[in-house]
Amino acid sequence: MQLLPNQLVELHVESGGGTEVYRTRVEDTYDDLLIVGAPIRQGMLVPLRLGTRLDVQFKMKSNIQEGRFTNQAIIEKRFSATLPLLQLRLLGTWEKTQERNFLRVPVSLDVLFVAYEEGVESPPQSALMLDLSGGGFLLRSTHPFELDDEIRVSFNIKETQITANATLVRLVPTDSGVDYGFAFLDLPEQFRQVIIKFVFQRQITLAELARNSRG
Repeated sequence: MQLLPNQLVELHVESGGGTEVYRTRVEDTYDDLLIVGAPIRQGMLVPLRLGTRLDVQFKMKSNIQEGRFTNQAIIEKRFSATLPLLQLRLLGTWEKTQERNFLRVPVSLDVLFVAYEEGVESPPQSALMLDLSGGGFLLRSTHPFELDDEIRVSFNIKETQITANATLVRLVPTDSGVDYGFAFLDLPEQFRQVIIKFVFQRQITLAELARNSRG
């Protein structure tokens, strides 16, 4: 399997606080070498060291094959052309991995977010979260988002304030415009568990309300 330039990939890097996930694009490939854009987070270049081992993941959806694939790699070189680049050497073969499917429930939660525009944070903006799962959420906002835009979002679940990065993965047309489907990026596991517990409890509550309304 050979990746092509402009393919979106994720770099999964283990750190002291868990797994960090950085989205970037393939710039060039040759045999077991992969050239990708050096990841940028909040307008700053992420300082990944030479020799760092990581997992490279990407999604494929075609008439021939679809799914999420992963391979191990090591950072061999850093260099700059028109943009900072990393040279990765793939260490194994591409393997298909099972995607996690999270239960999603409707909600109505006020959120604050900042958008990253050309590496610069926008002023904080308010929006409404329409559904939520351990993997992402649906947002209603007047901000003109485009696919692959990244934001930092903050919202409360009971006593817990959740703050996380997310990327726009789908546009949802509505009668009045469009809503925005975001996927969490490097969501700390303790926050994910808070969300999963909340979603499970809310599903039970909604099921009870549905039964009572039928009764």
